[in-house]
Order: sequence, then C-alpha cells, then structure tokens
Amino acid sequence: MHLTPEHQDALARFPDVLRELVEAELHAGNAVLEVTPGLPATPIGACAKLARRVSTRPRESGKGLRFRERTGSSHAGEFTDADAHFFVLEAPEPAPAEKSMDEIRAELAERERRSDEERFREMFW
Repeated sequence: MHLTPEHQDALARFPDVLRELVEAELHAGNAVLEVTPGLPATPIGACAKLARRVSTRPRESGKGLRFRERTGSSHAGEFTDADAHFFVLEAPEPAPAEKSMDEIRAELAERERRSDEERFREMFW
C-alpha cells in the first residue's frame, strides 16, 4: 500500500511498536485511510485509521500495546502505547441490517406474550 508523504511523515513520529503494527498491516494488505496529526493528544499525538480490523496480531493488550474494543460509528478498536498519545484505529463494523416492520412486530408480540404469561401465572397460581 502506498502512503502519501504526509502519512509517512506523521507515521515516522509514532512510537516504534505502533509504527511496526501499521507496517505489518500494510504488508498484510490492510490500508491506511487517514493519519491525523495532533489528535487525540494535541500537539504531540497522532492517530492512524486502518481500512479493516488488525489481522497481524491478536486484538488484545500485550507486547507494548494496549487494546480497547470500541463499538461505535467512528472505529471498532484502538491500539495505543503506554503513553496513549498515538493511536491506531480499526475501521468500524458495518451497521447491522435494519429489521423489517414485520420482524419488529413479531418480536414485540412475543415479548408481550411472555410477559402476559408470567403475569397471569402469578395471578392464578
């Protein structure tokens, strides 16, 4: 994957352990979507966002990295070093498919049936 000169300059400031993670991901076919200098720890930090989840190492803390699972629209997980000035973010998971109104009605009807069953059992037993 080709990095822009701006991405290369920003990644050069990353701690070795995070830069090595990004390089391993690039060699594995992942891509860097953006590198944001100064965020999240202005003026010293930076953030690199990957196109996919990290595949070259376990998505867990260890070996000089801290990992946090995130569930949100901006990213799915984040790797950082001990100082937490630089981050490598994974792209967010795709949004789940929306349920149809028939599925929503069926779920509500089933919840109501179970609730009524419990309520009436307590009243008559």
